[in-house]
Amino acid sequence: MNNNYMSLEQFEKTDAYRSFMTENPSTGILKVQVFTADQAIPIANAEVFVTKDIAGNDVLFFKGVTDSSGIVDNIILPAPNGESNFDNYELPKYTTYNLIVSSNEYKKIKQYKVSMYGDVRVLQYVKIHSNGGNING
Repeated sequence: MNNNYMSLEQFEKTDAYRSFMTENPSTGILKVQVFTADQAIPIANAEVFVTKDIAGNDVLFFKGVTDSSGIVDNIILPAPNGESNFDNYELPKYTTYNLIVSSNEYKKIKQYKVSMYGDVRVLQYVKIHSNGGNING
């Protein structure tokens, strides 16, 4: 795994942070569920990282591990206001984060792009196969 992440605490001290928060004044909540065998077997202790490249910095917004149910929940991430205008076919604004899941047990790394919307809970399923070797979800 890349250990060259800028911590959120370091990022908060930069001008890029103020600009990012102006564009993303709301929050979204991310829930990650990691499993194998078509959701039959949860994968505990998988490492979950949420990062975003901002102004040339790879900022680490979250790092944690899945519980015995293969879940990490309530990851709160900055997001734009969730306003949309369906009369004009305008979708709500969003910001995209990188989700990286690593399982030592299965020797796999999965990578996803996750879009976060203000005031919305997003669920991301991560399927890890016990054989084969694709690093992208």
